[in-house]
Amino acid sequence: MKSVIAFIGATICSLLLINSVNAQQAQSFTDVPPDHMVYDAVEYLRSQGIISGYEDGTFQPDKSVNRAEAMKIIIAPLIKAEVLAQVTETPFEDIETGVWFLPYVEAARQNSIIDGPPKKTNFNGTSTVITAEFLKMLQLANGIEPTKFLGELKIPLATDVSSLDDWFYPYMRYALASSMIMINPDGLLHPEYQLKRGDTALLLYRFMMYQQKKRAQALLSETENEMIITLSMLDQGNIDQAEFASSRALIAARGALVIRPEESVVKGAVKVAEAFRELSKAYRLGSQGKFEEVVTVSGNAWNLAAKAHELSPDLLAITEQVKNIAKVMADSARNELSQPQE
Repeated sequence: MKSVIAFIGATICSLLLINSVNAQQAQSFTDVPPDHMVYDAVEYLRSQGIISGYEDGTFQPDKSVNRAEAMKIIIAPLIKAEVLAQVTETPFEDIETGVWFLPYVEAARQNSIIDGPPKKTNFNGTSTVITAEFLKMLQLANGIEPTKFLGELKIPLATDVSSLDDWFYPYMRYALASSMIMINPDGLLHPEYQLKRGDTALLLYRFMMYQQKKRAQALLSETENEMIITLSMLDQGNIDQAEFASSRALIAARGALVIRPEESVVKGAVKVAEAFRELSKAYRLGSQGKFEEVVTVSGNAWNLAAKAHELSPDLLAITEQVKNIAKVMADSARNELSQPQE
């Protein structure tokens, strides 16, 4: 189906920009220098009294985190220590009285953050926590309703997060929309990934920054990245991965819009992301020989790009790129339609 798209190689990086300021603090842990990917996260969380290091001055970002430790990271910022101190019993059969993590787990159970008896009789606190579990517990603990947040966007996100019926789907969607997670180089989101201390710090930090409306630029950057992936996958004829990437681009842009609803470049970015969804749809239709529909859907992409430019004139370069691609696809489809039928 190469005749239906001409890949335009011009980069679209750095076209979606809003003002942001990053302030660095002094290094608190010997093994987390300023150039470490979790530096900002651990420094902020340490300053808020949420995390601490070890006696030797390290943070040990590569050390695995079990479910008990993860629960403390999530619950500690939300409930006062004196309230937790009053919690001394739990119905979980595998948690002995006096164990340090009992108050955090029981507080989570009482607030429906985790399931307890009779549904689950054991907490399994020593098991390594996985990404999907941590995201679910963190979001529920903070009153997020992920099934409702962007709930109208019921779209597959990656090969390993493709079923809308998977229990972890809404939590992964919210995590993408709040820039807590991004696509991995292998094209997967890895909900099953076993977390390290640095990972949990980064996820919590990004969540808190999103709640403070400070992740809009990160989301726009991720929108750009997913658009680039979309174009690359279309150029390779990999329709499935192009559709996944265009879905993630839209979710990232919509996540930015939630916290910056009046920002013209954000509103424009949403329209561009919607246009990329239409381009991917048009390519699939072309591969199926549905050329009349390709013309219509390509036109939708062109119009969405035009609307994006209207909302934010600064998006001229990227909107022109989308319009050019849409025109090439529509013209190619019309050419197919004009060929004599055998």
